[in-house]
Amino acid sequence: MVKKTKNTKYISLSMLLVMILYMICDIFKLPEFVMWSVRTGVLLVFYKYIIFYFNIKQIDKTGFSIVIFFILWQLINFLRACYYAEGYWMWKNIVNQLFISLFYIIVLISVNLKVVRDYLKFYWFFSIPLAILSQLYYQNIQQLNYMPHILLMLCFMFIPKTHKWFLIGLMFLFLSTFEHRNDMGKLFIAFVIGISLIYLHSTVLIRVIKILQFALLFTPIILSITGYIGVFNPFQMDKYIKGDYYFIATKNKAVEKRSFKLDTRTFIYENVLYTLNKNNDFWCGRSPAFGDEGGTFEDNLITGLKGRYGNEVGIMDILLWYGLIGVVLYFLIFIRASYLAIYKSRNRIIKALGLYVSFLWMMSFIWEKPLFETFFMIDLVMLGICLSKQFRYLTDIEMKAWVSSIFVKPINVKKEPYETTLAFKRSIS
Repeated sequence: MVKKTKNTKYISLSMLLVMILYMICDIFKLPEFVMWSVRTGVLLVFYKYIIFYFNIKQIDKTGFSIVIFFILWQLINFLRACYYAEGYWMWKNIVNQLFISLFYIIVLISVNLKVVRDYLKFYWFFSIPLAILSQLYYQNIQQLNYMPHILLMLCFMFIPKTHKWFLIGLMFLFLSTFEHRNDMGKLFIAFVIGISLIYLHSTVLIRVIKILQFALLFTPIILSITGYIGVFNPFQMDKYIKGDYYFIATKNKAVEKRSFKLDTRTFIYENVLYTLNKNNDFWCGRSPAFGDEGGTFEDNLITGLKGRYGNEVGIMDILLWYGLIGVVLYFLIFIRASYLAIYKSRNRIIKALGLYVSFLWMMSFIWEKPLFETFFMIDLVMLGICLSKQFRYLTDIEMKAWVSSIFVKPINVKKEPYETTLAFKRSIS
């Protein structure tokens, strides 16, 4: 019998602390062991919640199994890495990857309606103070571009009117300060999907979502193959798009122009594939003990490690360290989550979220690097929502009540307004 928790706010607050503590450690330039201690404390809270309060009946069993297998596969490779480890820097890299491996537990935590609701409530309450802090310290609000605005934008149609304008204002503020093409693209896509839910008829919308889901899941795999065999490389846009398109960015307080067509990814694919082929590690990966050994980079003079340890492309990190087995397990999480959200949910918000999860899979071939930070944690939260029976069984009316509850003060009632249908009651019994 699973214990029932009366108060889930402590776990939601811990999720918010992932961001706040990161900013504190960065602002005060605290040493590495302090960050490790903070991460350990946060993970202990997460796993305590899973041990004592997690209800497996709230999550799809197949999705749960895939997530657990993926985490276990990473832990097996952690043990492999410990066998290969030599020296301080290699051990440091291995420990940092262990934190990220354990961080995937967020998927299981996020199947709970109240946990996600309270997290978004905390975020909304602290959004202005955090934005001010970012502006004062970083001289730019973009430092908070990994905050969960995207998740709220997908729920735009059900957000109370006064809060809609505030959210739109934040979106334009972030867009005006973003200096990364990937972040701008993610925010724009979330905005388009969120607005489309309002104006598109549900039948038409569902058909479009199903087509786009299939395209987003399998197009990056096809393009990776065409790029590898030299037929078509989607990163070399200067070959296919005429004209110059720039945006203004700052680096070390210096203003510079950056091209939207700049290819910053091809060399990463080449290095990782070269490394795996050289060591015959395509199936199981190199383990987190090693970086890539491509010819683009020389040995690191400070650490003594060969090549780069980690890259900007998330799927390439998973392939490098966990092999094709890790990539397949990771892919299965996105397939299962998006399928359940689109085909097995009763409300439009979750169907749209399933489409966005498919988009995140595509983005992992461009960026979406797994990190112990909020921007990646939001990806895991979305996967958890899609796998959740609680979220998928809500009707549009109940989903509207759930979204509205994010922006109001807690009400002392035994039952939330979205906990009404027989299907929902069965999903958590």
